Amino acid sequence: MSTSALLPGAVWDRLDVSDWPVDRTEPAGSNKVTWLVCADTGELWLHKDIHVPSNGTAEGNDWAEIVACQVALLLGVPCAETRLCVRDGVRGSLSRSVIPSGVDLYDGGVILEDAHAPGYFRQTDGRKGLDPDRPRVRRPGHTLANIHGVLEHVKPPEGFQGPAESSGFDAFAGFMILDALVANRDRHEQNWAVLRPRLTDEPERLAPSFDHGGTLGYNLTDRDRERRAKDPAALERWAEKGTAYRFEHVPPAPTLVQHACAALRLSSPAAVRWWQGRLEALDLQPLQEALSSRAIPEVSEAAARFINKLLDLNRRRLEDAIGSGR
Repeated sequence: MSTSALLPGAVWDRLDVSDWPVDRTEPAGSNKVTWLVCADTGELWLHKDIHVPSNGTAEGNDWAEIVACQVALLLGVPCAETRLCVRDGVRGSLSRSVIPSGVDLYDGGVILEDAHAPGYFRQTDGRKGLDPDRPRVRRPGHTLANIHGVLEHVKPPEGFQGPAESSGFDAFAGFMILDALVANRDRHEQNWAVLRPRLTDEPERLAPSFDHGGTLGYNLTDRDRERRAKDPAALERWAEKGTAYRFEHVPPAPTLVQHACAALRLSSPAAVRWWQGRLEALDLQPLQEALSSRAIPEVSEAAARFINKLLDLNRRRLEDAIGSGR
């Protein structure tokens, strides 16, 4: 996999999906998401509208989804295919279903519950996970150790190009590196999953990474982006606030960079070497140039500058932390 090869230029085009049939609608936090049927192929794609808060300024969760996916591809993290779209005049994003025919998807919460993971108390949108014996602990049991335990004998996602002997957790460690790069704080147990074949002897696999819309400062104002892009210290302070708070912790939560390093410490030596090599060889320039040239018109000049500086900063933070063994 070349670290300089992006998806074809059409990835920046915005598809009009107004006439795509609705398969079903599901709750997703405070919003709803809709599964649409591609009019040409019959494939299922998850559609999300952008969020417009009370100040009336549209957020960038649509372009954040697509840009984060491009970073994933450059890094070598298998991820759901994503596209920009418009539906009934409203901006949004599409994410192609990662579930092959004859396979079921089980989110991380179900996987941890089924495995009776030590100290795990499932947290959902409607129910807070609480351990009565550890009342100060947030997200109890959603730990890298428990995830390692349930993914150690699961295969990586289809198409993963890491070492042949890699486990599902070795690939999951790459998810953590991706999260640190793009400032993704939302990797809760419904945002990773395992694919289980129904009737065949095919192995269980970690599902490709999905749901990256809450990344890259998608909800900042251009004024905030501009201020931080011009002030390295302010940008670093903002990046340090990127924490793995969706995993078990007693506040304060570790930073996403610290969490990625912790995931690597649980990975196989071959996988550690591979991810280090991927990070060292990572060429973000084509992506950064595309953003600066307004390949996505809704990504302002201020947003492009902020994203590009953030990616460079987080890469340096990761390389420094991994190199020092932190």
